[in-house]
Amino acid sequence: MDHVTREMCPKKDMLGRTTNAAFGKAGVAKIATTDCFVGYVTFAPIYGKMKPHYHEDEIMYVVDAKNAFVRYGDAPDQMTKKDALNKGDIIRARNGEWHIFEFDSEDGFLELIPFFTVPLGHTVEAD
Repeated sequence: MDHVTREMCPKKDMLGRTTNAAFGKAGVAKIATTDCFVGYVTFAPIYGKMKPHYHEDEIMYVVDAKNAFVRYGDAPDQMTKKDALNKGDIIRARNGEWHIFEFDSEDGFLELIPFFTVPLGHTVEAD
């Protein structure tokens, strides 16, 4: 049985977010595996404004949220769909689907647990 807590996982600050990798690529995550990536991520304005991005299929469980939403679409300039995000929601960004998390207030935040079926998500960001 593998058991991790967020505090045990390597922390990485990125534009718009901070992450803690639990399971995934060796040297990146707390527990090395070749069949998935799972971790913790917190998005908030205090980390800066993230860029629109896409990657492999990703399923995300919303642990908690305040004034958060996701914008998404087929290209960075076509992200016209917008959904509010709330505690307990589950969302899926499909392979190649551009998305970005944004907030209606400066104290907004979004805590997620992302699940990828690859050991490391390959993120492509807009320029």
